[in-house]
Amino acid sequence: MNTKIVTDIEGFLGIKDDWERLERQDGDVTYYSTFHFNYSWWLTFGKNANHKLFIVCCYQDNRLTGIAPLMIKRADKKITKLDTLCFMGRGDYLTFLLDKSGQHELKTIKALFAAIEEHKAEWDKVELTHLASDTSLLYYLLRHDKYNPGVSYLTSCPQLDLSRYPTYEQFAKLGLYPRARKCVEKFRKEVPYRFRVVFGDEDEAIYDRISHIHQLERDYLQSQKNRSERKSLFDDKQNEEFLKRLFDGNERIVTFLLENEEGEIIIYRTCYVYKDNIHGWNTGYSPKYAHIHSLSDIIMIEMIQYLYDRPLGSKIDFGAGSYPWKFKWTSQFTASYSFTKWNMSSRRIKTYRFFQKMKGLLRAVRGELYAR
Repeated sequence: MNTKIVTDIEGFLGIKDDWERLERQDGDVTYYSTFHFNYSWWLTFGKNANHKLFIVCCYQDNRLTGIAPLMIKRADKKITKLDTLCFMGRGDYLTFLLDKSGQHELKTIKALFAAIEEHKAEWDKVELTHLASDTSLLYYLLRHDKYNPGVSYLTSCPQLDLSRYPTYEQFAKLGLYPRARKCVEKFRKEVPYRFRVVFGDEDEAIYDRISHIHQLERDYLQSQKNRSERKSLFDDKQNEEFLKRLFDGNERIVTFLLENEEGEIIIYRTCYVYKDNIHGWNTGYSPKYAHIHSLSDIIMIEMIQYLYDRPLGSKIDFGAGSYPWKFKWTSQFTASYSFTKWNMSSRRIKTYRFFQKMKGLLRAVRGELYAR
């Protein structure tokens, strides 16, 4: 096996066909590791001078068998600069792409990490996050004496598997929690609404409409609920550029909507559809209906009914975070882990860790003085 590092946009485009071949046949790959998602992300955020492309490719007999979709991110600290080797893009599930048609899966991962180690002069820290519990990459890290200590629990991603209930009627009887069973009929009496589903940007205004609602929700929570920390992901211009690029003609993005009689959005839920999975991405509601606490339940029920009538996927993934509302719908979840490795031969790391240690000592001294 031999490896090479892709560091420019031409090289990135050059592996498109192989990348898409691997993503189709690697069961560990989610939408967040697809070529389209990562290339769209890099076209936007790759403009940042502190981001450097670092895609590690592994070849067996001139056939691409593994891709580590990474970049080097520079952080300017007060004391020193820090270069972190991490996944490109962002998402609830991230991984390496592997050819699993043969018997070389673990050898490929080993070769990818060997290449990372060979280029350790370029990074101060490796930080890989959102590693799902049932992936080959996490298994390799856990079974490796050198890497195991760097693995730690990160969060969980609750999932609702509709295939456990052959029909919607069975789901409504066994899968719905009691409060949710009554909310739809009650809401219909209060607010006549219609349920709509929009794929990609078939409704040209959909992106601007959901962006507007999300920002209205932010303003409402800040002004009426004293949620000063509340932000909108649509506020950041660079992030908005990425999202618009991602939405453009993308049928893997689906938005579920409740609209009132005037066609205004009451609540929406936007998801990524990929390999039998409906990945929850973003949701927002109109402040006009903030007094109705069952809105999220209503759109979820409508969404589930739609999935039984027109199967897009059987697994609804609620995304990262162990929030109570998610576990009202399911008891199933995937654990997510992170991996960190420091380059102890780096002078920057020695300086950085020294000052971190000194900061810790100062905090301890201050704590003792305060206690007195």
